[in-house]
Amino acid sequence: MCWAHVPTSAQIRAFTATQHHTPLTYTEVGWTRDGRAPSRYALDHHLAVLGSGEACFRRAADALRHWGMFRTDWITLCTPDRPFAVGETLVLHVRHLGFHSVIANRVVYAIEEPARMVFGYGTLTGHAEQSEERFQVVMDDAGTVSFELLAFPGPRHPLARLGTRTMRVLQRQAAAAYSGAMQRAVTDWAGAPGFR
Repeated sequence: MCWAHVPTSAQIRAFTATQHHTPLTYTEVGWTRDGRAPSRYALDHHLAVLGSGEACFRRAADALRHWGMFRTDWITLCTPDRPFAVGETLVLHVRHLGFHSVIANRVVYAIEEPARMVFGYGTLTGHAEQSEERFQVVMDDAGTVSFELLAFPGPRHPLARLGTRTMRVLQRQAAAAYSGAMQRAVTDWAGAPGFR
């Protein structure tokens, strides 16, 4: 959904209610888990180092678990209470190019390991794109903690097809915003139970 004005809470709630049982807009579900993209899509990859050590990893994993990457100036999670679990629908309010979009994605996998926290979500029918994105926090053998975004984006709506170049710029800006939010989450984390 797209508006020229800030959507009201009622409009966001109504949109969210329509998205809980809508299908994914693509068939290659789960491909980003293995770092792959179908041949008909581009593969976007963005990596940011957050710090090092076990404490940094715990802070970053806690931020990811509580959707900390969506705390940006122009992308806001409208459903912050959703648990970190497969099947959850996440609704985002995106301010871009003078417009306000509300889009929905469904979590298609979520993995928690001692040195890795990751989830992938895919676009639903209310989205202008057909895409899957993987958000990952990992600590390597040297103790370096990184945040990684991997996606295969593709236009679905005719306007998205017309503006493919603009969409790619917005996707790169979103990746940078997500990384910045994760960096702030790790830096500002106070050690309280649960990142908030």
